[in-house]
Amino acid sequence: MKKVVVAIDGSEASRGVVDYAIHYANREPDAEMLFLHVIDLSEYKPVFYGEGTVVVPPSDEEVKAQFEEFIKEEIKALGKTIPRMSISVRSGKIYDQIVKFAEENGASMIMVGHRGLGAMERFFLGSVAAKVVANAPCSVYVHRPRTEADVE
Repeated sequence: MKKVVVAIDGSEASRGVVDYAIHYANREPDAEMLFLHVIDLSEYKPVFYGEGTVVVPPSDEEVKAQFEEFIKEEIKALGKTIPRMSISVRSGKIYDQIVKFAEENGASMIMVGHRGLGAMERFFLGSVAAKVVANAPCSVYVHRPRTEADVE
């Protein structure tokens, strides 16, 4: 059985990865799709406490429910199914958690989206996809969304 980690974050690039994963699961009936979302600092919510503010991460259950709905919508829109799938949520450095999850599950492939950071952002932040490719224990499919220029 092929285990495929599908890293998702809710972005348009992530939607493309989910669509590709759905098509892949229908072409490869023995594939198990392991969807993974890593909670990022940008998802933390401010909570006012006394005279200060504390930043708290969303609950894993809340995030998991949100991504279950996201994946169900994509499956319904494409009119397909995914016979074997699971959804997991983790916190930490995104690329590090994706790689660890793939190692722990004996994944044969990781699917991840490419957001297309600008040169300055890429210089300071690095690319999650590039870090996953550099550290992955298996093959990595990087989904790059098509732009209008690609279509013409």
